Amino acid sequence: MNISTTKKELQQAFSKLSKTTQLKSQNPLVNYTYIASSPAGVILHSTDLEVGVKTQINASVNSDGECLFPTAEMNDIISVLDDGRVDIEVSGPHINIKSETGVSFDISTVPFQDYPEVPENKHDNLFCIETLSLKDVISSLMYAINSEPTKPALNGACFNFLESTVDFVATDGHRLVKISKQNTTNINGSFIIPKKFLSILSTFLEGQSETNLIISGDYIFTNNNKDVFYSKIIDEKYPNYNAVIPEENPLTLIANKTEMLNNIKAASIATNKNTNQISLHLTEGKVYFKSVNQPESKTVHAPLKSAKYAGEEVSIGFNAVYLKEAVSKYPNEEIVFSFKDSLSATLFLPNVDDQKTTILLMPVRINEQ
Repeated sequence: MNISTTKKELQQAFSKLSKTTQLKSQNPLVNYTYIASSPAGVILHSTDLEVGVKTQINASVNSDGECLFPTAEMNDIISVLDDGRVDIEVSGPHINIKSETGVSFDISTVPFQDYPEVPENKHDNLFCIETLSLKDVISSLMYAINSEPTKPALNGACFNFLESTVDFVATDGHRLVKISKQNTTNINGSFIIPKKFLSILSTFLEGQSETNLIISGDYIFTNNNKDVFYSKIIDEKYPNYNAVIPEENPLTLIANKTEMLNNIKAASIATNKNTNQISLHLTEGKVYFKSVNQPESKTVHAPLKSAKYAGEEVSIGFNAVYLKEAVSKYPNEEIVFSFKDSLSATLFLPNVDDQKTTILLMPVRINEQ
């Protein structure tokens, strides 16, 4: 293989390709990027066996061929190359990379025959959504996706296509986010999309007003001009999320988002860092956050002056980190917070056009000792 391209083309390509890099893997091939040149152009493909990127670069093809680039090493080389033309030649187990000014790198490669192929996209199910809307959905879900490997079904967000709606759901067992939008597709079924794919997706979609997500077999795909981004769908059964959402929480608190967030941060100063516990105390005409850390003799009392509450006296304990994230992601300045008692699931119920959003947070037992 012998091609000529530019530093800029390689930089743009490897900035996308290196997103799939996995630090630890039993398959050493995931540390390499596949490249193939032909009369049709130059294609590069990188994967960690869960997510993958395929892209094309503008290049002059002097001879066809294929090989594997060591991804991290190529990133290092590209960073020090001079601007301008770059010639790449592959001969046996060696790759020569030469800049326009004559700086040359000789690196080794490995056989490419066993490199994973890009999965087949049969264009089975197409879901089209405005890119900004999709980014908002992803941003709302990410913090609630579970990161523990012992619960693989929760290591992604559930895209559940029902007859009339699509539910986008994330939960880690302590909090849950559910966003329901109208289903304008013919897709029916539930698909768990990995967190890594979703975290990369937002940057991959730059410049697009609409996004096409294609669910084909065990994979989800999306395209952006010359680029293809795909991921394996998690092969697990997602739990019945509706079963944990209370049908009716009779008590309601209305508060200002900025004030509530500031008071959570204030109360967090005195928390025990092992539990991160704060408590919300509500009586008619008086609402405040409190945190007590007895070993360090710290107490914080943070009243919510804007709060509106008319109901029985109740105190609810929360993990301050989880509560702060839920409030931070609340899309309205006026927060509507509903609950039943101190130990039942609490709900944040924002008002968002064209969708129904439910944010659930499980309380914790108050221990101010």
